[in-house]
Amino acid sequence: MKILGADVCKNTIVVWELTSIPKNFRRYFRDNKRPKDNDPLTFKANADGVKKLLALKPDAVVMEPTGVHYSWIWSHICEVEGIKVLWVGHAESTHYRKQNKLPDKNDQADALALAAYALLHWGDDEFFLQFEASQVATMRHLWLQLQSLNKIQSPTINRARQQLAREFPEAALMRSPPSKTDGLPPLWAWLAGRERQTKRQSRYYDNLYQKSIANQYGVGITTFTRKLSNMVCDLWDWKMEIQNEIIEILNAPEFIPYRKTMTQFGIGIKPQALLISQIYPITKFDSLGRFKRRLGMAKDESSSGDKETMNTGSGSKLCRCQLYLWILDAIAPKHARPNNEIGQKLGDFYDSRKSQFQDNPELWKQKAVARLQQEALGEFKRSLAQNLIPMVSKELQPQLEATLNLTLQTMQMSMTTSMNAGEIAPGVKAKDVKRGFGNLVISQTAAYGCRLLFKELKKAV
Repeated sequence: MKILGADVCKNTIVVWELTSIPKNFRRYFRDNKRPKDNDPLTFKANADGVKKLLALKPDAVVMEPTGVHYSWIWSHICEVEGIKVLWVGHAESTHYRKQNKLPDKNDQADALALAAYALLHWGDDEFFLQFEASQVATMRHLWLQLQSLNKIQSPTINRARQQLAREFPEAALMRSPPSKTDGLPPLWAWLAGRERQTKRQSRYYDNLYQKSIANQYGVGITTFTRKLSNMVCDLWDWKMEIQNEIIEILNAPEFIPYRKTMTQFGIGIKPQALLISQIYPITKFDSLGRFKRRLGMAKDESSSGDKETMNTGSGSKLCRCQLYLWILDAIAPKHARPNNEIGQKLGDFYDSRKSQFQDNPELWKQKAVARLQQEALGEFKRSLAQNLIPMVSKELQPQLEATLNLTLQTMQMSMTTSMNAGEIAPGVKAKDVKRGFGNLVISQTAAYGCRLLFKELKKAV
């Protein structure tokens, strides 16, 4: 079986052929690495490059999903040609490369690590990322396009508001949500001169502009402002087209149980599209841990010495962000909670966690200070170890390390005593502590919501 590890660049792909896992990666790579210039296994993204890649006749090609727009075309070509495509997470690939002492920042080493990783875990889907085809993939791409349009729209609106501060200051900071009749934001549609289904909103801005101080003093609305406003309206139209495509896909029969369940949780249509694109079908998840990891809500242990911490780092950052916003918008405000058993459970959980902070704010403040102090001491220790210890002779290094450890322990005891006496470290503001633990409460509620969602989806499907 021939596996091709592929490191994708902007307009090239660097591959490494492998049929078995090397016993000594470092030596194997040193003996077989190729010159960077005129590398026979670096292919350009053109017809000749594709021809050379296919001539290798691999059983599978392994890639990372980083730079997904550049890797998509290679993946598509392989799938059309009947070549299996495997995806490896960046964290797994990096860990495997470092574990086998392959060099960093080297395309060939990355490709070798990917090929060996695939051979090691061949046949076990748990070790690879799963990308669904057909409607699920289409829905995810549409959702990402929607996010891109939002990123384009925001600076365009901000620039137009700067213009209005000079040309129509009374409207410069006005909110202008899209109209339910035609989906256009009324202010920007008026500035762009768009025809509206109702004349009432246009008359409102006509009257407001007649009274504007800018108009009274001879300042008109420039072509630049009107064209910016027209861009805003075009982007709204474009977003509506994409949203309609997403809704059309979501209305497919296979997604109905997912949508009904998520609606009970108070999750809106756009977050539903992203979440379903990540977890469909729910039957592929045999454990809560894998489900939460896919949504970016699993905790990975990060321990060192006597320090144990849990980090939320793996999985989809986009999903983690949407789940955070869901709790912030639909669960944290009591009036917005779903009026059902799920809403009651989530609300009670959020209120319980929040009350722990409100009932004993000093305890939480002390915990925040203790964490900051621990981080400062750790950074101080690392700095000394890197800069001071290497400067003394090897004979004196153990003695210096022991002295530094004793000094750090004394400093930590002094900090603890001050904290117990009610003294708070300088620079620690109560509002920052409150915000930090407010975010923690939202994240904890989102994790609890994932647990309930997994349970309910398993029952519904």
